[in-house]
Amino acid sequence: MLLLVPAGCSTARRLERLNRRTVGFLDAAQRAEFKGETPEAIDLDAYTAYTKPDGDGVVHLDLRQTLAVGARHSRQYQSAREELYQSAMALVSAAHDWDWLPTQSLQAMLGRNLNGPDTTAKADGSVGFNKRLVSGARLSGSLAFYSLRYLSGSHELSLNTMANLTLTAPLLAGSSNLVVREPLTQAERNLVYALRTYVRQRKSLLIDIADRYYAVLSALDSLDIARRSLANLKESRERSEAMAESGRVPLFQVDQARQRELDAQSSLVQREEAYQSSKDALKEILGLPLEVPIELERTDLARLAATALPQPSMDFEQAAAAALEQRLDWATVNDRLADARRQSKVAADALRARLDLKLAGQASSPSDDHLRNLAFDKGNYTAELDADLPFDRTSEIIAYRRALINEDRQTRTVTQEHDRIIADLRNVWRRLKSSEQNYQIQRLSLDLARKRVESTELLFQAGRVNIREVLDARDSLIVAENAVTVALVEHRMNWLRLMYQLEQLPTEPETLWSPALALQPPPDGVAP
Repeated sequence: MLLLVPAGCSTARRLERLNRRTVGFLDAAQRAEFKGETPEAIDLDAYTAYTKPDGDGVVHLDLRQTLAVGARHSRQYQSAREELYQSAMALVSAAHDWDWLPTQSLQAMLGRNLNGPDTTAKADGSVGFNKRLVSGARLSGSLAFYSLRYLSGSHELSLNTMANLTLTAPLLAGSSNLVVREPLTQAERNLVYALRTYVRQRKSLLIDIADRYYAVLSALDSLDIARRSLANLKESRERSEAMAESGRVPLFQVDQARQRELDAQSSLVQREEAYQSSKDALKEILGLPLEVPIELERTDLARLAATALPQPSMDFEQAAAAALEQRLDWATVNDRLADARRQSKVAADALRARLDLKLAGQASSPSDDHLRNLAFDKGNYTAELDADLPFDRTSEIIAYRRALINEDRQTRTVTQEHDRIIADLRNVWRRLKSSEQNYQIQRLSLDLARKRVESTELLFQAGRVNIREVLDARDSLIVAENAVTVALVEHRMNWLRLMYQLEQLPTEPETLWSPALALQPPPDGVAP
């Protein structure tokens, strides 16, 4: 009955103990990997499905609020948390093999022998333990109780107990601490790799959300430009009609103005569709239902345009060195090479001869109608050697050869990843520089397009140019206005991607906000 007490532990309490141990491993991994930082609470309950608020239902968001919504409701972020938690539970399972593992057994039987006839009742039970030691040895022990009672006839009762203790220790193959701890060591390393991946995924999610956020603002700005363009073209068409009535312009120029107005109406429909699609893409990554209406802070784009373009604080060679020093995925690639080398040593150890020492002791009490003390002086004690000579090691040599191949492959992977990181960094570095130049060029182009519109309007009113010149100038202005916005957003995202490549994009777990998102004012005396 006493053995049944721990068996009655509820599932809820078991889950609670599992969570405490899992969180403990997560905290330890974070302290070891990110020294000096407070461990992050990996809370699977942090995710909640979005519920529509009361009122008009329109969700008003700026960039900071958008990231906070993503932190709470993003399904992608929750999946990243779950993958990390799964790795921690895998370590719990591996570490559990090194605990003192209890064993128990309960049996009860009621029998009737018709030849006797007699009726008997048996009750057997045992408790014990298993323990792995860092030396590779295994220690096991048990204490068993046996009872037999005749319920008819002589009503005899027989009781006895038995205890045994066994120690098995490898002396050759399998005796190294490196080999013995390999499953636990790899589980510990896998948790560190999962932690690094999780942190990188969170930063990547920040970039994806910011990219879609600015895509919505860019689409909205393009839509506003299209609306203003349509209004201006309508005004130009009406003015050309009035001038045609007075004979100042031919009718074909009026038709040209009408055609451009129809084209603008078609473009407006397309830009409205693009704007709605960009909002749906943002809702999807945030985990918001598509039917929830959202409105973004329009001034975010204006504030971005009013700030100075950020510049790297180092040259490319320094940036490449910083990336290789700080990148979490680069650290994982190198650590996996160390894993492959360690596993080669483990596979090589399996090629050696096995020689195991087994020490065992067993003592029992005399069978009686009362429990008696264990008779250790009459016990059975043995010491034996179990040898497995390396005559046939085909499976082991295949495993060793595979480990060596994997080590060579991982060595190449390190070189490949080194080149990929430098190449990716170089591409982002170039795109940042080109987007900066493109933004400056587009701003000059916009200034020229505005002056061109003003001058052609005056010339048209004076009858010195036809309506087509005015319409072409307005088209160029639309293109220039859109190009400035696109170049500005492109530079913003390239800057964030550069920070990601350099592992300089610290991200708050609860809000996904990063100091890298803060806008810097332009230098004194410099126009934005």
